[in-house]
Amino acid sequence: MRLKIVLLIIGVVMFLTFLFGVYFLSNFDLFEDEIILIEEIQIPNKNYSLKMYNIPSNATLESSIQIRKICNGKEEVLNNYTRYNTLVDYSLLEGDTLSLVLKDSLRAKSLELKIGLP
Repeated sequence: MRLKIVLLIIGVVMFLTFLFGVYFLSNFDLFEDEIILIEEIQIPNKNYSLKMYNIPSNATLESSIQIRKICNGKEEVLNNYTRYNTLVDYSLLEGDTLSLVLKDSLRAKSLELKIGLP
């Protein structure tokens, strides 16, 4: 009788462990899939704005910073900076120029660039 109770308890524990494993594997996210809005910039004297997004990496893409132009509710990708995942600083310069400082947090490498705006 005592052996049956021990075997029953072991069977119940194994079954519950199996159910927990199935639940965990069915709800596990290997990669982040949420695109994160970093910054939105309203361009003075223009009828559009810019949005900067952090695009996370997945099985086929590296993480990147993407700059999109929003005009009349439509988004157009202007630039995509692969391997950079942090916006350190930005500023609007005279003559419709956007200055950016991007950083790759894994390699501590930064990129400073100036983009002419349309």
